Amino acid sequence: MKDANSGWGAAPLGAVIIGLAVGALAGCAKQESAAPATTAEVAKPAAPTRDQLLGATVTGVLGSPVTLTAGLYEGPPAEADAASKPTLKLWDSTIEFVDLDGTPPEEGVAVLTSSEGGSGTFSHLGAFSLQDGKAVTLGVAPLGDRVQLFRLWHEPGKVLVDVVEPGAGEPACCPTQLSRKAFGWKDGKLQQLSSAVVGGLSINLLAATDWMLVEMDGQPLPAGAMPPTALIQYGKAAGFSGCNRYTGPITEAAAGNVKLGELAVTRKACDAAANEMEAAFLDRMRATTSYRFEAGRLLLVAPQQGKTPRTLLFSR
Repeated sequence: MKDANSGWGAAPLGAVIIGLAVGALAGCAKQESAAPATTAEVAKPAAPTRDQLLGATVTGVLGSPVTLTAGLYEGPPAEADAASKPTLKLWDSTIEFVDLDGTPPEEGVAVLTSSEGGSGTFSHLGAFSLQDGKAVTLGVAPLGDRVQLFRLWHEPGKVLVDVVEPGAGEPACCPTQLSRKAFGWKDGKLQQLSSAVVGGLSINLLAATDWMLVEMDGQPLPAGAMPPTALIQYGKAAGFSGCNRYTGPITEAAAGNVKLGELAVTRKACDAAANEMEAAFLDRMRATTSYRFEAGRLLLVAPQQGKTPRTLLFSR
């Protein structure tokens, strides 16, 4: 006769233990599936993208908030027949991303220029964050009237800019003083932290940079075109002109005013489109009388013909 604990109808002890273990594991699985998402799984705040900055809503510059389209806002004129109208432009070439306030994510920063009519064109440094998926102004700080941005870069917690601005006694139209300014987050807003004079406008600022043409007479280059270049240093201008290579002397009689001497050009044969662009480029190079900086880019200016400007805009 079998013991009551080991009868044929009783489950073996090993089976009981296995059953209890399986049940425990199933319970754990249910608890894990019901557990909330970990911190790593929660979506983190994001920095604005370049495209979002070009469609940002900007406050603190014009009289009321405005929304950019492809980096530009143009408002209605103050009077129905007025030629001037308020404008605001965010320069794509100046966009940087940096953590200004010490709290992730990074902010987007860029230079803005505004005009409400008249001769003044005011530059600002803007900082932007995301709100409900759209870029909005976190803060703006003034750079000045008709200043020229030579370059913009960032270090941890701050943005630095080199600008050409009017020195003592200089008119706003014709600045020659090079100043370095630092901006950062202070007392809950974007502020200028420092400003110091570091030099003056000179073609020496152009040295050690291979400038690449991006616009001619205010128009982008034809699709597929090989962009001309310019290297300006040691009293010479040289580069690729669209088909051939060129070189020639350059002098600066006064800050911002230059003259190019006779250009030597190689004689390689190219297709008609390249030859046409090269001819136009060399015509403007030979006629250049002045230069200035536009949002960190180099603009060479020749006297216009009639109402048509003759300009060459280069990026770094």
